[in-house]
Amino acid sequence: MTKLQVVLFVAVALDLHGVGLAKDEPIKISTITDASQPASTEMMKLFRQKIAEHDTLFKLVANNDASAGIIFQADCMSHQSKDDAYVCFYTLHYAGATNRTFMGGGVNAAKTASEIADSFLASVAQDIVEGMNNAVRTNAVEYLEACLFLTQSSCAVPEVLAPELKVETINFSQYLQKGGLKK
Repeated sequence: MTKLQVVLFVAVALDLHGVGLAKDEPIKISTITDASQPASTEMMKLFRQKIAEHDTLFKLVANNDASAGIIFQADCMSHQSKDDAYVCFYTLHYAGATNRTFMGGGVNAAKTASEIADSFLASVAQDIVEGMNNAVRTNAVEYLEACLFLTQSSCAVPEVLAPELKVETINFSQYLQKGGLKK
């Protein structure tokens, strides 16, 4: 990691605590890549190692683990020769109970897979800090609206929305009377 990336990552990592994440337990993150592509596999292996080095902030979980909070998907273009640069992209999603909410993404080119992994780690931390509160709220609104549209009875209001709606349960009619919620 370059000095600038280290400074950025430390600053962002400290902010993870400020947005209510990584306080009691690390953020659970699952990773997805095209295993048939050697450049993608190499970069993802290094990215996973770098995530594991920050075990107070992140915890790697299997793709089929329902408790994953974040889904990181990345792939790289294939190399024609060993001197080719790594050109890779990633997308980051918040994995809510029923929906996935986009949090960020990026494209990077570098000489080594390690440089890409360093850059993506800093970018992911920044994406989480900048978008987590919005992603959690958007996901909660979508979850509540899905419940209300599918039932004739009341639905439990997600914790994050309870202060705004001022109720713990709500039915569709009550929700409409309050004017709904903006995502």
